[in-house]
Amino acid sequence: MALRFQQFLLTLCISAAALPCFAADSKDNDGTVVINPIKIIEPDLKLHKTEQAKIDDEVFEVGFFTGLISIEDFGSHPLYGLKASFHATEDFFLQMNYGMSKAGKTSYETVSGSGINILADKDREYTYYDLLVGFNIFPGETFVTSKHTFNSAFYLVGGAGNTDFAGDNHFTLVIGSGYRIVLTDWLTWNMDYRDHMFETELLGHKKQTHNLEFASGLTVFF
Repeated sequence: MALRFQQFLLTLCISAAALPCFAADSKDNDGTVVINPIKIIEPDLKLHKTEQAKIDDEVFEVGFFTGLISIEDFGSHPLYGLKASFHATEDFFLQMNYGMSKAGKTSYETVSGSGINILADKDREYTYYDLLVGFNIFPGETFVTSKHTFNSAFYLVGGAGNTDFAGDNHFTLVIGSGYRIVLTDWLTWNMDYRDHMFETELLGHKKQTHNLEFASGLTVFF
């Protein structure tokens, strides 16, 4: 008796679950039951295509940069330069830089009022060249609008070079970082930070100087 009662309840539950599917049923003129199909409304989804600039097969990159360089003890001054890079792989590249600026006066020269100049005007010319190894650590994408996105990368660089300043040449170690945005398949925009480190005895004692550079520029691929 209990088994029959359980079968009856199971049949009743199945019938109740199927009832909504036939809620819209109607009868024809001759009494025939017509089952109206259930309409499924699909969401109106529109997929937006994004336009993405990317580098094709070009591995050489050349361009210019401009910015500021803080020459230790001599203030911050405009900087101009040229750069060239060779992209050996997607992650590693070699880069050569040439930059030029001009140092100002030290705080001692400014406040002493004695008219004493530590450097002649020609010796205040500051130029450097270096060879760096770069590594793209965070390649990704930069979204400008819902339809436009650009390939980009955050990278680290390190290497060595030479700095001509105060009538002397200084072996220079360079470390830094940068951010690159690929505007088209041949044009990129770069922001770079560098620390140029060399030893000098210009102010009477030997010390390691840190000359900080912040620059931005455009480069082309070919």
